[in-house]
Amino acid sequence: MRATPDADNEQPRVVVGLLVDPDAPAELAEDLAEDLPELLAEAVNRDIEWSLRVVRDPLTATLHNSVEILSATREHKRRENWDIAVCLTDLPLRTGRRPLVADVDAEDRVALVSLPALGGIFLRRRLRRSVVRLLKNLVLTTTGDGSTRPDQGTIGPIVPERTAPVKRVATDEEIVDLRIVGSPARGRLRLLLGMVRANGPWRLVPALAKALAAALATSAVAVMNGAVWSVATGIGAERLALISLFSVAAMVTWLIVHRRLWERPDSPSPQDREKAALYNLSTVLTLSLGVLCGLVGLYVVDFAVSLFLIEGGVLAKQVGRSVALGDYARLASLASAASIVGGALGSEFESDEAVRRAAYGKRERQRREQAERERREADTAQSG
Repeated sequence: MRATPDADNEQPRVVVGLLVDPDAPAELAEDLAEDLPELLAEAVNRDIEWSLRVVRDPLTATLHNSVEILSATREHKRRENWDIAVCLTDLPLRTGRRPLVADVDAEDRVALVSLPALGGIFLRRRLRRSVVRLLKNLVLTTTGDGSTRPDQGTIGPIVPERTAPVKRVATDEEIVDLRIVGSPARGRLRLLLGMVRANGPWRLVPALAKALAAALATSAVAVMNGAVWSVATGIGAERLALISLFSVAAMVTWLIVHRRLWERPDSPSPQDREKAALYNLSTVLTLSLGVLCGLVGLYVVDFAVSLFLIEGGVLAKQVGRSVALGDYARLASLASAASIVGGALGSEFESDEAVRRAAYGKRERQRREQAERERREADTAQSG
């Protein structure tokens, strides 16, 4: 593969392909592609014109390890005639009991980065820095006879040690020249947070619109009920917190059971059991965050409505003592928590797909089905 020089100034041109999973990784890759030329111009001390290509492909839908993904990325690179190819996936990959951050094949100039292993916060910044370092080390160097070769310098860390709990490890895989993995403890926690981010808890709030509307109607009745006033103002903050946690847990449990989001191990092996446990934990955390956001929104509405409609004197007469803002807060908290359980459970959803996307297993199966449909369509087109 050759770097293409500009006819006027002999400026070498390097084409970089970013092969990404659909959904969130593709969005990140498109933003990254806009920033990379300028970042690479600053980071790489050589006169190179960078051309970025972003291709969405459910490549990892039928692949289960980094070596298979690297091989498929290499084939895609050859078909597209790219100089360097980087696969960005939201698939949580592991090697042994450690999360896999990156695999690099320097000879063929292909690499793989697992986004969940970069963590759930500052992901865009970490991804930019990681890919810039990766490309800096895989950049083509034009020799005197016009051919190209990989940079012979030492391959630097894809993710700096000071910003992520990662390290290089030796690998027996022939096509992997560099492997970066996370630590068993901190790295796995970062992987879990990255999986939750990839699931997109914020997407659940619009999906729960109809359920929250039903809960809001229920809470409106509760807020105006005198018996609820007496109960709410007499409950301690700790008990109200437990009631709220119970309501979130009940909603999450119902979503998992009703939508069949719970993953079962593919086999009794420890690896498959750990994978299923990791997927289920990320699903529980994702749904919990989404439902909690809905509960907070419901609480704010109930608090504002109770302040506006219920006079302090009326509330004080009902509870038999003077009242303050804390009493309105308790009333809103109890009404919103009770309404989630009593009004939202069993309600319809604005988007079933958004709920299913909160589970890694469901999303992987959807991509596998999509890849199979595309394969059949391609076979049909060729036979026709």
